[in-house]
Amino acid sequence: MNSDELLGLFAEVLEADKSAISVDTEIGDVPEWTSLVWLSIMALLDERYGIQLSAREIRSFKTVRDAVECIAAKNGTVT
Repeated sequence: MNSDELLGLFAEVLEADKSAISVDTEIGDVPEWTSLVWLSIMALLDERYGIQLSAREIRSFKTVRDAVECIAAKNGTVT
C-alpha cells in the first residue's frame, strides 16, 4: 500500500474524485469528512490491511498527511 492508494481509499469513501484530495488537504475543510466517513475508513483499513486506528489517533489528524503518516507507521509499507 502506498500514499496514492490511501488517497484513493479516502476518495472512495468520500465519493469524491481522487484528484480532489491530496496529502495537504485539511480534513476540517472537507464538509463531507464526518465521523461516519472515519468509521468507514477505519473498517476498510482493518478489512483490507489489518490496520486499526484509535479514536484518539483520528482526533489528532488535521491533514490527510497526518493520517497517511500514522497509517504508514502502523503498516510499515506506505510510501
